[in-house]
Amino acid sequence: MESAKGAGARRSWWRGRALVGWVSLLVAIGFLRATNRYLVDVANRDPLFFMPKLVEELTGSLSFGAFLPVLFFVLRRVRWSFLSHAAIFAVLSVAQTSLMIGLRRLVFGALDMGGFAYGPMVWRYLMEVPTQLFFYVVIVTGVWLFDRYREGKARELQAAQLESALSEARLEALRLQLNPHFLFNTLNAVSELMYEKPQLADEMLSRIGELLRATLSATAQEHRLAEEWRLVALYMDIQRVRFGDGLDAHVTNDPALDELRIPFLLLQPLVENAIEHGGAGAERRVRVDASRQAGQLMVRIRDYGGGQGMRSGHGIGLGNVGARLRHLYGDAAGVRLDPVEDGGSVVTVWLPARRWAAA
Repeated sequence: MESAKGAGARRSWWRGRALVGWVSLLVAIGFLRATNRYLVDVANRDPLFFMPKLVEELTGSLSFGAFLPVLFFVLRRVRWSFLSHAAIFAVLSVAQTSLMIGLRRLVFGALDMGGFAYGPMVWRYLMEVPTQLFFYVVIVTGVWLFDRYREGKARELQAAQLESALSEARLEALRLQLNPHFLFNTLNAVSELMYEKPQLADEMLSRIGELLRATLSATAQEHRLAEEWRLVALYMDIQRVRFGDGLDAHVTNDPALDELRIPFLLLQPLVENAIEHGGAGAERRVRVDASRQAGQLMVRIRDYGGGQGMRSGHGIGLGNVGARLRHLYGDAAGVRLDPVEDGGSVVTVWLPARRWAAA
């Protein structure tokens, strides 16, 4: 991490470079204007010495440039009106012309180029007004346009930040929906067992507590697929306590995909729907697998029931998954429910295959 001393030295270096660049630009402008005046005289067959023209133009550009930082400072701190601009321009014009005349007298005298006199001083001040007014209008217009551009970018950034915060809030609301929903369903299942099979109910509560600790401690919207498999397996264990041999649920896990990113607890409501509504009679078969295809992570949840339960069952299942995927990945992700010819249905989830990088 850069120290305060190093940062200060770096800022000073950049200020020095900016000052050199600014003075070089003013000198270049003065040189070009002097060259133009000299070539005009040559074209009119009345060539005069180049040096006096160079001194005049350099002193003119440097004196005007010397007041520009002050002008920028004032323009950003006064209320924009005709009277304020008239006052600012009048002060700027007098100050710049006075500095220019003083520099020309000083330089002409130092170079022994003869006396430098303008004649009636009032007319000399008035003579500079048209040129100064032109550049003043250009500068004021440029400052106004730049300020409007900067305000527009600031509004865009603020809007983007608000949209991001809103999207994050929506995602968090969708994620937190899972906790009371899952808890309601599982506690309802426990109530079915606690009188007839209290030992199984106790075991089920222990597993529920373990899963809830994992879900409530989550702080990010995504985690590794390996972690998602762990939560799915833990949920299946809870359901095995409930259904016993009547549940045949299995996850086919490819270790090569373990480091891919997936939204936290995305698969649990889909697996829950498959178990709750995808069974046929006393048997409930669920198969979960994942693959990588064309840069996407594909997850399939297959049940062997009638196929209607997942459409008419808990709305939090497909709806929650679809909403979370849209918020996180836009059109690059989605979820789809399809019937299977030989019975049951399959839910397919697809999202960008991105590797997990720990913070």
